Amino acid sequence: MKSGFFKKRRLVSAGIFIGLCLCAFFFIFPIYWAVTMSFKYNEDILTTVPAYVPTRVTVGHYIEIFRNSSFPSFLLNSTKVASLTTLLCVLVASMAGFGLTRFSFKGNKAVSLGIYVIRMIPGLLYTIPLYIIYLNLGLLDNHLGLIAAYCTFSLPMSIWLFLGFYEEIPREIYESASIDGCSNYRMYWEIALPLVLPSISVVAILCFIGAWNEFGLALTLTFKDAFKTLPIAINSMIQRDRDTPFGSIAAAGTLSMVPAVILSLTMQKYIVKGFTAGAVKG
Repeated sequence: MKSGFFKKRRLVSAGIFIGLCLCAFFFIFPIYWAVTMSFKYNEDILTTVPAYVPTRVTVGHYIEIFRNSSFPSFLLNSTKVASLTTLLCVLVASMAGFGLTRFSFKGNKAVSLGIYVIRMIPGLLYTIPLYIIYLNLGLLDNHLGLIAAYCTFSLPMSIWLFLGFYEEIPREIYESASIDGCSNYRMYWEIALPLVLPSISVVAILCFIGAWNEFGLALTLTFKDAFKTLPIAINSMIQRDRDTPFGSIAAAGTLSMVPAVILSLTMQKYIVKGFTAGAVKG
């Protein structure tokens, strides 16, 4: 009986392992293909028999996008917009989450429910109304307008995450701080915020990557090259009237992945802590 049970268990484990390997290959192979393509010569990219492992490499595509295009300007635009969006979202969401969990007031539950509902609505549904509003306010082709739009759509998710993090803090800590004469501001800055510090990295990374990769709003709200972000710039590299520079596009896409990869690897410890916050009470 025992041998049959363990044999069945090993078969299940082997099946799960094979399934996970297939899933990993499904997600990793396109990234591998884009990276290797960025180092191939043009004549080696479009071949009848694809070369999965390049036999010769070149950095010419990377040199080209920096010398012969506005890629550095697009990179700077994305960095500025994503960084400021992340900073504002973390600051506002952390204060909003603290206020909603710390204080009881009329309409508290309605506000929290509204955050949940807004989070379920796709942001692209607001694209046309937002475009009309921005057109009337003169905020098209403006980084501040783009940052405001990104913050608007990132805040519901950010506040929702902070609500879960703050709810795990025992109320006795707040009560002890109040007895000692701690003000609400000090309670937020010196007590609540340090306790959810690992969780802040989760919100920050999600906001940064969301703003860094966002395409729909940036395509609708920016038209001049001086204000375009990386996703729009990479899309505009596709040539419809002549040969598409696949190598340059792959190089630009590879560089656009670097910040997200670095953030994920360097902040992995805090990401795990943030996602597991509140999993065990006691």
